[in-house]
Amino acid sequence: MTAGQLHPPQRHVLVGVSGGIAIYKAVEFVRLLTKEGYGPTVVTTAAAKRFVMPLTFAAVARAGVLDDEASWQPSGGWFEHIEAARRADVMVVAPATANTVAKLAHGLADNLLSAIYLAFRGPVIVAPSANWAMYEHEATQRNLEILAGRGVDVLPTGIGDLACGEEGAGRMASPEVIMAAVRRAFAGLAKGALAGRKIVVTAGGTREAIDAVRYIGNRSSGKMGRAVADEAYLRGADVVLITTRSGDETAYRKVVVESAAEMADAVARESADAGVLVMAAAVADYRPQEVSEGKLERAAAPELTLRLVPTVDILGQTRRAGLVRVGFAAEAGPRIDRARAKKAAKGVDILVFNDILAAGIGIGSDENEITILTPAREAHVPRTSKTACARALLDEVETVLTGG
Repeated sequence: MTAGQLHPPQRHVLVGVSGGIAIYKAVEFVRLLTKEGYGPTVVTTAAAKRFVMPLTFAAVARAGVLDDEASWQPSGGWFEHIEAARRADVMVVAPATANTVAKLAHGLADNLLSAIYLAFRGPVIVAPSANWAMYEHEATQRNLEILAGRGVDVLPTGIGDLACGEEGAGRMASPEVIMAAVRRAFAGLAKGALAGRKIVVTAGGTREAIDAVRYIGNRSSGKMGRAVADEAYLRGADVVLITTRSGDETAYRKVVVESAAEMADAVARESADAGVLVMAAAVADYRPQEVSEGKLERAAAPELTLRLVPTVDILGQTRRAGLVRVGFAAEAGPRIDRARAKKAAKGVDILVFNDILAAGIGIGSDENEITILTPAREAHVPRTSKTACARALLDEVETVLTGG
């Protein structure tokens, strides 16, 4: 059995969809859930089906869609509203129309969605959507306050052009904002070995300056490191991502660096009180011995010779008791023998090997194929998403942390 098969994803999100024009954003949100390895279940109201056919949600969720008819069909000995509430870890209502918000706030249960809400006992996220006048009405605002007072994560609406042709508040939060709320919810639920533990993850390729504008670098996209940081956050870890990519916002702390020396300083500082260090960054092995001030002029130097010197060995300098260290070995070809030698030389607890010459995986790709070398075994993860690779890697990290 491979590492990727040991712990299949068990994060189930129930997505309640009510009848509003912002429902098109719900389709994209469900697609994102599926892409990131969650198990979405969609429940639609009768009004929602007038905007988008259930088949659309079934296609992007890769699962059946529940509706009011399903609420009268027994499922495993219980009616569907109870069973659906039991299966879900997190519940999201998006779009949440003024009508649906009112039902949730006052405990009405006249359709499957509102009945599931009453039966559900986990984190609930609500993304309101309405015409500005309906949204700002005292009744709607009071209903939202009631939900927030119960601990529901009520997402703010945006201001802009509305479907009615008017402008104002009431635009539903973007799929990305709703995804961030889902990640926060799962991080709060986490109870594994990483929960509450500080983990430092590095990502991206370092840049070593030649002059003020030129540098020596590599093709690393930082995607693998970011996937590890994202997964660690979902497991409740206190994550610090040290990266050369300023890019997207994160739900956890991010430190942006450029050179190997800057990354070494950041790693030393942040890992001093950490429990886990994952060095997924592609750190340059060499840097120019001298850096020219300003910009080198081509006309003044038809030929350019650079003298390169080794950069700092970041992973080698981080060894200390109580710090679980994870290294990466990106080799040109199926040279797992080199990975084994590197694991021994660096004294790391875990080393991740991948073949950079394998087509369609590795550097710059959304997929990877890795072998995880641990103190107990070598676990192969066949070609899959980097998210799934990160999940398999952190399974092994948690095993080491618990002494397994």
